[in-house]
Amino acid sequence: MDSVPVYERKVLIITVSIVFLVIVGVIAVAMFIAPAIIAIRKNDKGKRPYKVSYVVVGLLIFQWVYFLTGGYTLLPVNIANSLFVPIWLVLCVGSAITAIVEFKNNKFFSIPVGGLTIISFLFSVLAYGIGEM
Repeated sequence: MDSVPVYERKVLIITVSIVFLVIVGVIAVAMFIAPAIIAIRKNDKGKRPYKVSYVVVGLLIFQWVYFLTGGYTLLPVNIANSLFVPIWLVLCVGSAITAIVEFKNNKFFSIPVGGLTIISFLFSVLAYGIGEM
């Protein structure tokens, strides 16, 4: 990558960032539009989500809040580095399983969970890639 001029590297980083933001934006919009369409088409209420699903989604949301409030900056650097990616990936796998199981049970709940899972996974891959630079 040393042979690539600085200008081309900046353009590449900006392009990848824009593509990433567009993908996240489309997923975020779909997370809210798809359940609304399902609710309009289906007037009867579906089954309630499983209690384990609430726990997994709560943990994922807690992870986002902990990260956004700077909780990892309070930990020593080597501990934060060793905890960050594995926790994100385990929560993403758990949320993906929850979204798949809930899709059979309650689509209105599973679509936002799936969208949040995809956004979390993309973010963890992006954060890991930036951290390895």
